[in-house]
Formats: sequence, C-alpha cells, structure tokens
Amino acid sequence: MNKDNYTLLQIDTIKELANVGGGNAATSISQLIGKPVSMEVPTIEILNYNNVFNKIMPEDTLIDAIMMKMLGDAEGIYLFVTRPEASKALIQMMLPDLIKEENEELNHSTLKELVNIVVSSYLNAISKMVNVNLISSVPSLSEDMFGAILSSAYIESEQYDENIMIIKNEFLYQGKRIESSLYFIPKPGVLKKLFKILGV
Repeated sequence: MNKDNYTLLQIDTIKELANVGGGNAATSISQLIGKPVSMEVPTIEILNYNNVFNKIMPEDTLIDAIMMKMLGDAEGIYLFVTRPEASKALIQMMLPDLIKEENEELNHSTLKELVNIVVSSYLNAISKMVNVNLISSVPSLSEDMFGAILSSAYIESEQYDENIMIIKNEFLYQGKRIESSLYFIPKPGVLKKLFKILGV
C-alpha cells in the first residue's frame, strides 16, 4: 500500500465496496452454474507501477489477462489476472460437467464471461453507493508475460496514473480456493475523485 498517499480508511472503504461487489458476483455465478460459489477479497493494495513487479508478481510470470475498459464518470482499465492453472480451474468451475473436451474458443469465452460478471458487479456496487455512471467495455483476453501485458495496457491506452489498485480475489468452490487479482489502472486523478465522492 502506498501509505504516503492513501489512508487506511480509504483502503477499507474500497475493500468494503469490493466485498459487496464480490458477493454479488458470487451470487450471479452460483445462479448461472447451479452450484454454490463464494468470493473473498483478502487484500487491497495501491502501488506505484514500479513496485508492482517487486511486491506482487515478477514481470516474467506467464499469465492469462482479461482487459476491460471502464468508461463514464471514472475512466480506467481493469486487468483480471490469473496464472494458467487458476484459469483452468475457473473454466472448469463455470462449464457444465458434461463438457469434457478441450475447446480453446469456448474456454476463452467462458473466462471472459466470468470476468464480465465480476467487473460489472464491482461497478454496480460503486454506482449504487455514490450514484455515478460507470460502464465497462467488451472484455479481451491475452496470454503473455505479466510485465508485457501490464506495459501494453499503459501504451495502448494513452496516459494513465502511475498508481495501480490491486484487488486480490479468491473464489471458493467445492472446497478449493482459486486465486486471481483484479488490477485497476485509473486515468490521472480518478482515484482522488473517487475517494472524494465516497467522502474519505
């Protein structure tokens, strides 16, 4: 956490919103697959771009990443990041038991649908609490090294803030914990604006 710029109250407020969004996402996923799923948000950090690779994940780590742009009153980019083994577990969670064959197109579509549910649930939780208009774009999936994906998100999307919000997500399904992280890369000033709206 960048303690020089963000207070514990601000981080706790975002965590509360993330827990509400995560709970809503878990409910939607459970209804979709007909089996109980829960989500936990154990930690939230706000780090400078240069510290992410040292504190969160080495830049040469192979990952799957689904990118979605956030439009409306607070613009930025969401990157849903998982390691390949976690992606496989999430796909198996989402797909019916009768589908056994490997199908790359179906797997990618399934993972993007999962992320669409998660991000939409987070944005709805924020929108309802502070009455702002937030819209997400169609998700796109990439498979590459973590550093390359994070860098390309900055390069392709013009100017973004140096600080990144990392929301750790854990899906609990049939006794297993499946780890993922949601990275929010805001436009400059968006985090400050969001905290001001939230009154923290």
